[in-house]
Amino acid sequence: MRSEGIMDQLIEIPGDRATAKFAYAAAGLGVVGVATLGLMYAIEVPKNGPYVFGTINDATGGLFNLIVIPVIIQVHRRLNRTPLSQAGQWVVVAACAAGSASSFLLVFKQLDFGTSTGISVGAIIIQGVWFLLVHRRLLKTGGYPQGLARLGRFIGGAMLVALPLAGVTVVEQSPGWLRRGVGGAGVALGAAAWLAWPYWYFLAGRHLSHAPSVSAAPASVQEA
Repeated sequence: MRSEGIMDQLIEIPGDRATAKFAYAAAGLGVVGVATLGLMYAIEVPKNGPYVFGTINDATGGLFNLIVIPVIIQVHRRLNRTPLSQAGQWVVVAACAAGSASSFLLVFKQLDFGTSTGISVGAIIIQGVWFLLVHRRLLKTGGYPQGLARLGRFIGGAMLVALPLAGVTVVEQSPGWLRRGVGGAGVALGAAAWLAWPYWYFLAGRHLSHAPSVSAAPASVQEA
């Protein structure tokens, strides 16, 4: 029991505790983003506007993509430093920055909805690839919480599978059963990953803060 607890703990490296604050902020922004997106589709889309919740969602998305960058870099530091690994890190950082810029440009009406959406989806895809590949590797190493790694792997894999499936819903030439069946499955899977995304950042914040667990047994009991 004691060795399993150690294996499921995050080994501390410099910068963890400061980065935890960004992770908690990303979790909060993620919750606001999920809520406003749901309200936009439930209230504003059927009425064709005005898109107040939509604008809030865009602004939140812009902030979210900036706030997550320090967390991504800090988690990425757990990997072996190779030229390919470093290149991957800066690709995902650039994607986050591009997604943030597109959201803010849309809010200030400097970019049209279609272009902004395309850039944002591209940023999500790249972040999904990062989540999947990085957490697959971290699952095989010690000193990184297994639950956090599994959740990250699920988010990345689910998002990459869901996006093309959900895209079927907008293909008008497709049969209705295909749009409802395959497209609906993609939407459901994407929604699950979308809901899990802020929770992953909350868990990351908790691990990065290295705060002792309230439910943890005393060391003398664990050693017994």
